[in-house]
Amino acid sequence: MKKLIVALTLVVATLAVMGCGSSPKGQPESAPTAAAPATPAPSAAKYDVVDHKAKAIGSDVPEWVVVYIAEGMTGVESLDKYKDKYVFVGEDSGTNLAALRLWAQGFNVAQDLARLVTQRVQVKFAGAAAGSPDDEFGRYFENVVKNSSDATFSGARKETDYWILKRYYKEDGKTVDREVYDYYVLVSIERKTLEKQLNAILDGTKVDTPPSKEQQTAIDRVKESFYEGF
Repeated sequence: MKKLIVALTLVVATLAVMGCGSSPKGQPESAPTAAAPATPAPSAAKYDVVDHKAKAIGSDVPEWVVVYIAEGMTGVESLDKYKDKYVFVGEDSGTNLAALRLWAQGFNVAQDLARLVTQRVQVKFAGAAAGSPDDEFGRYFENVVKNSSDATFSGARKETDYWILKRYYKEDGKTVDREVYDYYVLVSIERKTLEKQLNAILDGTKVDTPPSKEQQTAIDRVKESFYEGF
């Protein structure tokens, strides 16, 4: 899977070509300022959305897809429908729509959710340790990541899936470079349900070498604020 680059300068302009030449509902006329991705791209590629799953029946791109492209998963979680849930988005891209449909149909929540949750766990610990030595948490962080990736999280469900076809342009902004399908699978889980399972991992993770006093303080600090911005 390839991580979708969300720092796109033409999110609104590209979505404006969908349907009857109008923007998706709720989409502003000027391009939003998206948060920088974890690994910034050298430059944001220009593209138009030339097709999408529901275009043939005259429907707009769902709000969650528009928000996800612009703001990521936290943006989707800010929508009223998902305010009491954590959402995770599985992604794949390619030129073969039939193959991508098979991938989406075979998306296994039980297997894939652990990987998606673990990605957030890694980001949380990395952010907390920013500017600190690599051994900020001792072996605790490494073991938490391993335990979360090995876990089977219950209570999650596949909400829906959606695809869009992007036409990318070369530097002149006119010459077509390529067309690529991006396919998204939306998974949700009640906040309390996931937090209960993650707390069991955070509290139950053991290390062979006891952390130092400073490391234990850092661990306790992360655990206390773990779900802030998670």
